[in-house]
Amino acid sequence: MTAVIIDDELHCTDVMQILLTKHCPEVNITGIFNESIQVLDYLRHHQPDILFLDIEMPQMNGFDLLKKLGKITSRIVFTTAYDQYAIRAFKFNAIDYLLKPIDKAELISAVKKSSSAPSIEAIHHLHYLSQTDLPEKILLPIGNEIVFVQVKDIICCEADGSYCRIYTQDLKKPYLLSKTLRDIEELLNNPGFFRPHTSWLIKESYIRKIVKGDAMEIIMAEDIRVPVSRSKRQEVMDKLLR
Repeated sequence: MTAVIIDDELHCTDVMQILLTKHCPEVNITGIFNESIQVLDYLRHHQPDILFLDIEMPQMNGFDLLKKLGKITSRIVFTTAYDQYAIRAFKFNAIDYLLKPIDKAELISAVKKSSSAPSIEAIHHLHYLSQTDLPEKILLPIGNEIVFVQVKDIICCEADGSYCRIYTQDLKKPYLLSKTLRDIEELLNNPGFFRPHTSWLIKESYIRKIVKGDAMEIIMAEDIRVPVSRSKRQEVMDKLLR
């Protein structure tokens, strides 16, 4: 696989080159750039398999660079010293997100993901979530695949520790995603969804009925039973009976 490294700090590109050469011999580094402006023309004429891209750079950060490129088939692996960009990187559908200092095991894992992940033809498919308030579909990195899911088909989402299950009307088994429920809520950014419980995010249009009692429940499509926390009961009733 071919790869290009972009980072405004020289020692960071040096370290990445050493790590890839030593631990990922299947990767052929075809370009190293320390200025994001310089790489624009190169990437418009060359499409590496993997783009190791720093986020925080002067003149033009990693996200802005991708937007300017337009179409790109490279798998994106973001590298950064700051973890606050994780959600936005997820919205760009990055193959992976590596925190500096780069861990060799995580780098090897990112390269393996890149080797089997499908390429995406247009970067606007990757960053449309940052340009629209209500996306019609979201892209979910699940294992070695990138799954396109229509928002209108999502019934509800359930938290499971640092994972999340996404139930859809066209799939009997939920998608299991290594993202938190808060990540998914921010990704959807949709007023049609709300939380009746800290562990659940549901779509109002898929509610079938409410079961009152000591343990209030909401029955969703596909007979998915969602608990309502005591602190949310009145809010749920006000919302649904308005």
